[in-house]
Amino acid sequence: MSKKMEGKIATHYGRLARIGAAIAKRLAADGANVAITYTKGADAAASVVKEIERAGGKAIAIQADAADADAVKAAVERRLQPSADWMCW
Repeated sequence: MSKKMEGKIATHYGRLARIGAAIAKRLAADGANVAITYTKGADAAASVVKEIERAGGKAIAIQADAADADAVKAAVERRLQPSADWMCW
């Protein structure tokens, strides 16, 4: 079965509470490389990344406040940089 998000990059901005974490995991399960942002929950973000990776997906967590336009812009720029560690998939 082909994965409909294969080769795509998905970014999840917002809380990684139950629904946010489920969205990120589903995007990864569908084949997307997932970038998730977090404001203060570094441990929760790292946990979601580890779960995605254990399931065979690829993910990175980037600290960025979704309410701060400059922080979101910086997160997008980071995820698009070919030299970013997570882009070496």
